[in-house]
Amino acid sequence: MSAAEPADGESLETLVAPLAPGMRPGVHAYAARPSGVHGIALDEAVDLVRPPAGADQVVAPLVWIDVQNPDEAAAVFLRDRLGFHMLAVEDCIRGRQRPKLDRYPRYFFLVLYTARVNAERDRMALNELHVFLGERYIVTVHDHKVKEVGEVLARWRAAPARLDSVGALAHALMDAVVDNYIPVLNHFAERAERVENAVFNQVNEADNMQQILTLRREMASLRRVVAPERDVLSTLLRRDLPFLGPELMPYFQDVYDHAIRVTEEIDTLRDTLSVILDAHLSASSNQLNQTVRMMTAWSIILMTMAWIAGIYGMNFERMPELQWRFGYGWALGMMVLIGCALVMFLRRRRWL
Repeated sequence: MSAAEPADGESLETLVAPLAPGMRPGVHAYAARPSGVHGIALDEAVDLVRPPAGADQVVAPLVWIDVQNPDEAAAVFLRDRLGFHMLAVEDCIRGRQRPKLDRYPRYFFLVLYTARVNAERDRMALNELHVFLGERYIVTVHDHKVKEVGEVLARWRAAPARLDSVGALAHALMDAVVDNYIPVLNHFAERAERVENAVFNQVNEADNMQQILTLRREMASLRRVVAPERDVLSTLLRRDLPFLGPELMPYFQDVYDHAIRVTEEIDTLRDTLSVILDAHLSASSNQLNQTVRMMTAWSIILMTMAWIAGIYGMNFERMPELQWRFGYGWALGMMVLIGCALVMFLRRRRWL
């Protein structure tokens, strides 16, 4: 693993620089200097994002502020100190927003979702990621640790010259988000294959239905975030955005193509699961028919034997075989003979 790649469990501040003085826990700021990307004090980062009145108009360095686990204090920081609109800040705090791109007078507000596989529960987990894009700054807000943010920060540290604009950082972040959908799709495909084998081999019949429905629900959740993100990328390509230069258009087009591919693969897997579900229902119905037919066949066999026993169990004084020496054997023989004849007949009809 190269120096730019984050290790498991490594925090964002260790990816770029130690926590600078003046930062509160959960809020980290970084800036691109001639010597590289370094952590900076929070007050300095705020001044770079919102220069004080009367400050010299110089080209500000590229700044990234990352806010993790936002609370009410973080909302005040985003609204009052960074000057973001209260509606965008409210979306960051409340969460559960649809992927979107909102335009404000001096910045853009972007909502994305990252996906990963929870290995312990064998389930997919979605994390909401909010991004503010300004002329020379990017602000990310998220509840949990987001792997994609750490990856892009590490790449920024390793090659500041390649990620020298907000558009380049935005592309790197969106590209990482969309590319990390692929392992989740592979996880879905493996689970679908396991369920398919179980259905056709009639293994774990009681759990197959629940697994199919759970998998379809998770894939529907992923599609509900991927499809709007595809539309967001389409909007980025169509609009004339100040941070998106012509040289970046092919890169965002590539991310858009990947989003389309992910959406199509989700639809393909959902169709496959529909076929597996139909096969499971057909197999269950066929098994039920086989069981009912077998029970019916044995009921016919036992009914004929009970018919003979019922005749000889009637309390009549004058019955031809009642005083016969071989009457008992005769009745049992008739039961066995008729039963065997019915078994042979039903087997030829494939009822047994």
